[in-house]
Amino acid sequence: MLHDDDPLRSPSGEVTSEATSSPSVRATRREQDKVGVDERRLREEIGFYSHLLVDLGLLEFKGGNLSVRIDDDMLITKRSVAKAIPSPDDIVRTSIFQEDEGAYEASSAMEIHRAIYKATDARAVIHAHPSKTVSLSLFLDELVPLEENGLLYLRPKVSVVAPPTLFGWNLAADEMADCLRTEKVVVQKWHGTFAKGVDLSEAFHRTRAVEFMSAHLIRIAELREHFGEPTLPPTEMALVIGGVPGRGLKKME
Repeated sequence: MLHDDDPLRSPSGEVTSEATSSPSVRATRREQDKVGVDERRLREEIGFYSHLLVDLGLLEFKGGNLSVRIDDDMLITKRSVAKAIPSPDDIVRTSIFQEDEGAYEASSAMEIHRAIYKATDARAVIHAHPSKTVSLSLFLDELVPLEENGLLYLRPKVSVVAPPTLFGWNLAADEMADCLRTEKVVVQKWHGTFAKGVDLSEAFHRTRAVEFMSAHLIRIAELREHFGEPTLPPTEMALVIGGVPGRGLKKME
């Protein structure tokens, strides 16, 4: 019978390292195991949302990139990997603040992810290519939601930032990160969106929200020709979601 204070032994009868380790060493080992489990979970989440973005038409087969922050590092998809069929090997861990080996494998938009993590409270970033939003970016320098859901999720606006050169997206990294200090999503003109979130779920939700908003803006522009100017929502907001206080409903800000 094994008592709590008996040493653990291997099948050969030898005392195991877990039994001979000090409490502090065992605590450190458990923490390392937890970190490993958390990182594996985050890699799985990156794979899940990567596939979902392609499945819902928000990314091409190999386009875009996703990342999550872990302390001073980030997990980020590697460059030119298939986002529709991602694997854990398609994701690399690299520093946010300095060059390392992982940086040479990371997405070509890595500098934008770095800039966002340095400038904002983001814990996750999704860069996608939602087609309606990209189309509007050719005509507009900001997207302002007109319908209630767009206002709820994306107000007051979504800025559109133009890099100075074709394919020079990292040259606009600091400007886009600065927009995300106060906004949820920023659009890189001619290219795609960068959405921040407390996790990938929130960043994904905001990516979908901006494409829904863009669809409404396009449809409203089309319908103006037939029906005239639309009736817009009131500018005065309710005090809480839904309008009736109570039941722990979120206050509007």
